[in-house]
Amino acid sequence: MFYRTFLVLFLAISCQSWSQEYEIKSEYVEINTRDNQVIYKGDVQFLSEQINFSSNKLVVDQKQEQFSAEGNPINISYIADGQKITGTSMKLELFQNVLSLSGNVQLITGNNKIASDSIVIKLNND
Repeated sequence: MFYRTFLVLFLAISCQSWSQEYEIKSEYVEINTRDNQVIYKGDVQFLSEQINFSSNKLVVDQKQEQFSAEGNPINISYIADGQKITGTSMKLELFQNVLSLSGNVQLITGNNKIASDSIVIKLNND
């Protein structure tokens, strides 16, 4: 089923804090020491205990611990309140326990499908 009005309720769902430990796989890695960034390109896979996604490009700001990904699309999966949520978007940002998705975002949980140009999800700090 397709629910646009369900968006507010869906965003109220919080998930557990994403793990600081993660694994990134890609075809190409560039290290920018001047800007303290690591840039992954190609078939990028981001794997953590709570959030997984695949993209074409991922920029990791090591100083700020900020992740910015681009893809056509980015495939996302994460756990919120024990439920697996999957979806797609064109851009993803993960910073200070906030997951921001933009560009033709679609998320699916159970029988519910949410579509929007952008969705912001505050991850729980517990």
